[in-house]
Amino acid sequence: MNSSIRPARPADLDAVCAIAQDAPLAGHWSRAQYESEIGSGLGLFAVLEEDETLGFFILRRVEAEAQLVDIAVRSRDRGRGLGRDLLAAAVAGARSWSSSKMTLEVSAANEPALRLYRAAGFRIVGRRPKFYNDRSDAILMDLLLA
Repeated sequence: MNSSIRPARPADLDAVCAIAQDAPLAGHWSRAQYESEIGSGLGLFAVLEEDETLGFFILRRVEAEAQLVDIAVRSRDRGRGLGRDLLAAAVAGARSWSSSKMTLEVSAANEPALRLYRAAGFRIVGRRPKFYNDRSDAILMDLLLA
């Protein structure tokens, strides 16, 4: 099957919320928070789909930088390279804004995500000890784009 990445629409909210709730080690937003991102003009909220929604990302502009706010793939579709595809699309979005760098924050306990980000060229630039509810550290990462 061919997958495609497109801007999120209100009709995607149920699938996005289900994927987010199923994501391990994720900071879960409310439906209203995801809904407010669609069409907010603050950045790019996109979904990856084949016949149905398989994943999503949220990217925001923060002055000359782009911040990856959230990224997730449906649990039964993990391990297929879809996270890599979503991340590549997010990086392309940041480049299209002429962002100087892209930043993100991830739980130190989320090894698959850390591997994904490192493979894409992100580097660790900081740490927030015991930041999350489970007391895991937040790892701050960035990717220089300019």
